[in-house]
Amino acid sequence: MKYLFLLLLSICFLSSCDKEEADFDSMEIDGGATAKRYQFVGRSVGFSVSQIYVDGTTDKNFYLGTVWGLKDTTPQLKLASLRNHFKPFKTAISSTQPTLAAIRTIPGFDAVRVFAKKSKGEPAVLEQSSVGAFFDYRAIRYHLNNSPDVDSVLKLVRHQDSTTIKRANSLLLRREHITFSLHVDQADYAKAFNKDELGKLKKTGYNPYYVSSVNYGTHSIMMGESDFPRGDLKIVLEKLLYNQFLTKTDETVLKGSDVLVYLRGGRQTSFIRRATGLDAIKKLVADYKNELELQQNSFDYPVSYSLRGLDSYGHLKFWYSYDFLVREEKE
Repeated sequence: MKYLFLLLLSICFLSSCDKEEADFDSMEIDGGATAKRYQFVGRSVGFSVSQIYVDGTTDKNFYLGTVWGLKDTTPQLKLASLRNHFKPFKTAISSTQPTLAAIRTIPGFDAVRVFAKKSKGEPAVLEQSSVGAFFDYRAIRYHLNNSPDVDSVLKLVRHQDSTTIKRANSLLLRREHITFSLHVDQADYAKAFNKDELGKLKKTGYNPYYVSSVNYGTHSIMMGESDFPRGDLKIVLEKLLYNQFLTKTDETVLKGSDVLVYLRGGRQTSFIRRATGLDAIKKLVADYKNELELQQNSFDYPVSYSLRGLDSYGHLKFWYSYDFLVREEKE
């Protein structure tokens, strides 16, 4: 419950995240006048990515210390396992929890999971929260980048081959809570992959990388659209998260709203759902809170990870860009 309280508290006291959020919804409008007064215009954005988010396609073959081959990074990060092209070796695994001593073992799904469970504790190593608006659900790519989970999100909101909002106003709440990180020893990999061993990996036709660090915690995104002002929807969602009483006005807001929730934690499956109207949204938020308890107490999978090249041992960084639509007032 401690972690749930921290999550709920962050909804009310939001801090800025690394990428600056623009307040697109400074002017509240009447839903019926949207089509007459506004039009959607294409835009694109690009940025460098070094932290990669885990998604629902990840399985037990992925864990800290695994070695992967990579040819390109777009539109999705396509990794090919190279585990059959080298002999397993022991490496030191350390945690950001200062009271936990490092271990030395051959990396494996179960071994990493056991060590991760021992790492659970306070304080968190990363807290990021943001609040803003959006006009196109593809805006979630700003936070998930090229994660395959994005496709699952867009399937829930697509209408006539479009992913734009249909109601007058919107709200986006995001929170990333990383409780600890695990790392493998770079020196062990440099020793294991000498010139000859590295040459064997390169004969596969891939550029070899290894999972050098993983981050555990929760990452949640709420995207809502409403016939009512963005601030009203935010207040009602906060009340639902805190189990507070809803007024008739609050219920009216939910009746004219849609809410999508994305959540990842330590479980294999991503929580991705969307609801419309009073009863459905109330149930969605209740289910989200239950799932949050499960996700933050499971350590099967990390939330995100970093890759290092076995050639230079630099972090993998790649340029990610995507297209989206914004709403502008007609001239």
